[in-house]
Amino acid sequence: MEDQSLVYTLDEALSTIGFGNFQGLVLAYAGLGWVSEAMEIMLLSFIGAAVQSEWRLSSSEESMITTVVFAGMLIGAYLWGFISDAYGRKKGLLGVAVVTTGA
Repeated sequence: MEDQSLVYTLDEALSTIGFGNFQGLVLAYAGLGWVSEAMEIMLLSFIGAAVQSEWRLSSSEESMITTVVFAGMLIGAYLWGFISDAYGRKKGLLGVAVVTTGA
């Protein structure tokens, strides 16, 4: 007699499981991350002129601030991705939250 185990596609499995509290929390945490990144980028455009005036920076020096922020995002994405893969998503998310809060 053949093995009659059920085979699901990804869409069928997700439809069977449904959308519950856990999925809502994951969506909320991801949304908070996206919102904080968007706020940081928008903040750069709003305070750039004020910082340039206050610190007497040239245009190229003020542009370097934005460049460094984006370089930090690039390096941080790879670094925290590696940490999350090695030690788990929960520890990685907690670590990045602590570092971001402290910065």
